[in-house]
Amino acid sequence: MFKARIRTEVLRELVEVVSTLVSEVKLTISKDGLEVKAVDPSHVAMLVLKLDKGAFEEFTGEPTEIGVDIEKLKDVLRLSKPNDILDLQYDGGKSRLVVKVGKVTRHMSVIDPAGIADPKVPNVSPPAVAVVRMEEIRQGIRGSESISDHVTIAVDPEKFTLYSEAETDRVDLDLVKGGPGLPRLEVKEPVKSMYPLDFFSSMMKSITSAEEVTLHVGNEYPLKIEFTVAGGKGSGRFLLAPRVEED
Repeated sequence: MFKARIRTEVLRELVEVVSTLVSEVKLTISKDGLEVKAVDPSHVAMLVLKLDKGAFEEFTGEPTEIGVDIEKLKDVLRLSKPNDILDLQYDGGKSRLVVKVGKVTRHMSVIDPAGIADPKVPNVSPPAVAVVRMEEIRQGIRGSESISDHVTIAVDPEKFTLYSEAETDRVDLDLVKGGPGLPRLEVKEPVKSMYPLDFFSSMMKSITSAEEVTLHVGNEYPLKIEFTVAGGKGSGRFLLAPRVEED
């Protein structure tokens, strides 16, 4: 059984983050909150997202799994206004997720969770850690989108650089350790990896409430992106496979 009340902006953030990778997702409910794990069809990117029960206005949950069509949740969100509170209720016996928005009630068919991938999350620990302001990352992405379909993150003990280059053009975002755009930088020696820009851009755009992200970077190593959701009452983690540079 699952019954909860949630603010529109919190549910919208969850939906936006998940929809960067998949159109169907398994919600794993417990007494402590909700968890989502997803991997995109090409297995380039993965997501782990958790909402603590404190992220909800009210929350009652027993261990259960619910398969949900993300587009149906988007349809419900289109009915809501920014300050609305949505009522969610799931009764496994009827295989319906019931969502109430104001005076409108949507009875939503669910998906058999057994048919949705439940990815194993690898233990990824890149050596460099950089906490970067979201506004800086987004500006770097906007600059890169007209240059190439990939982006490189390079970190050394004094600087974080995000750059994209083509045959004749290049754009760099340079942030100095201790500056307002880079409040934390931990790295012993220079590291660098290249990543697909479409995935990286979609991930960064989906993170709407966090003012900064923590990036874990290595040499030709998966990128780990950690961020908060629901005003710090939830957390997310993206993993993005590197694009190996050819000699």
